[in-house]
Amino acid sequence: MTNLTEPEKKILDAAKKVFEDYGYNGARMQQIADEAGISKASLHYYFRSKENLFDRIFDETMSAFMVIVSTWNNETEEWETKLRKFIIEFFVFLKTNSLLFILREINRNPELLNRKKPNSKKKVGFISYFENLKTTGVIKDVNVHLIYIFMHSLCSYPILNSSLFKRTTGLNDKDYEAFMDEYPGHVADFLINAIKKTKQK
Repeated sequence: MTNLTEPEKKILDAAKKVFEDYGYNGARMQQIADEAGISKASLHYYFRSKENLFDRIFDETMSAFMVIVSTWNNETEEWETKLRKFIIEFFVFLKTNSLLFILREINRNPELLNRKKPNSKKKVGFISYFENLKTTGVIKDVNVHLIYIFMHSLCSYPILNSSLFKRTTGLNDKDYEAFMDEYPGHVADFLINAIKKTKQK
């Protein structure tokens, strides 16, 4: 949230919290004004409508995600480095942004995914990148769609179900956070080993 006045930043922080708690449909401008500690009239002065507020917050969230997606366009790094980098940065993104908010709003309006596109004209996504690796014999002959879904599931599920995992593993908050700090590296190792071609003896 750069180049914002203090009142704008305060309003956007408040709106983000309300949208994360109640979703777009459940959020009310009065709730956002109350959270920001301002009048509803002042809120409308800075941001005319709930839609304007939501668009600003969602677009900034997706802009941060598109930076991570651009990992596949880096032609100087090896595929293993790219995959490890993506998983680590994706996991941090999911931890610092409300995953439930993102998923809920995309399910509410799938067209939101079409609003933010990479700046580069040449779009290289995970599927096309790894299909090419498979075709050229760099990785095993695997179902790339499965790897894609596995990766997203392995990254997101521990965040969505942290309370369940803490209880069933017996880990307290501190130990669970320490485990989660190491977790993306384990996911990267698992997926790399699953698709990496082993050298023939």
